[in-house]
Amino acid sequence: MVAQSMVQALEAVSKLSCNELTFDQFLEVPLMKQMATLMMEGRSLKFLLPAFPAKSPSPVKTSGALPDFGEVIALKALNEMCQKISAVYEPGAQVVICSDGRVFSDVVNVSDETIDAYSEGIQSIIREFNLNHLSTFSLEDLYPNLPGPELRDRLLWQFAKSVDEVRHQVIIDQNYQGLFNGMHKFMMEDRMGIPTEKSKNQLHKETKVATYELMRRSDAWSALLNHYFKGALRLSIHPYPHTHEKFGVKLVSSSSKWATPWHNVTVKMNDKFELMHLVEAERMGAEKRMFGGKYVFFEA
Repeated sequence: MVAQSMVQALEAVSKLSCNELTFDQFLEVPLMKQMATLMMEGRSLKFLLPAFPAKSPSPVKTSGALPDFGEVIALKALNEMCQKISAVYEPGAQVVICSDGRVFSDVVNVSDETIDAYSEGIQSIIREFNLNHLSTFSLEDLYPNLPGPELRDRLLWQFAKSVDEVRHQVIIDQNYQGLFNGMHKFMMEDRMGIPTEKSKNQLHKETKVATYELMRRSDAWSALLNHYFKGALRLSIHPYPHTHEKFGVKLVSSSSKWATPWHNVTVKMNDKFELMHLVEAERMGAEKRMFGGKYVFFEA
């Protein structure tokens, strides 16, 4: 019975995987091994997911600064995963949404006030839809009286590598290099969508420098989470190889591509929801809809 519950719990997590896994690959996943060990010990499962920072500032990607129906779908999927685990494993499971918006806001040109509004929107969704297996964590939970710039300074002072260390890691580590290229692509897309007199070449150079800083802060945030949440199960919105210690999850499972709600809008097509940039949705003639009177999605 214990073995059956364990298999069902592992399957609940694997359904959100960024990768199509064979059975043999499934057994190699570090997170699955960690889950099995915790379950053998009868301990509750706590997943950490650094995600839900803020909407992209690019007007060609998203339809506004607040969470929309994409965030609703994603948060419901995470809660459903925990519900399935808790139904077969009494100690239960929870996901802590570790919002990293405050960590990166000045690098990605998003104000701290916009971060506040988005964060409140996420917490409002959790309350409204009774997503009882989800909770949130952010820098201000550690230092509630510090403003944004001081929060970032303290994070970097305590946990950050130097930029030179990050650059070296990008050179020697192929997976790290792939992560850098993916982040740089997103940075370029965001900046290209905002009117500017700068050339594409200038933007490319600027965003490359910014991406190194983005990765430095991402590593610092991971180090902080490892410090305060020792032994937690690490999920990621990045599609890592299945043998990586972090397990990549696809937040909108019906979408044909890996993507996140905060860089896209949600489009209903043939009874499935796809994530795509706003400009793509408009190009195909998708019409704006509202779920519950406040969560935007589009229908083609």
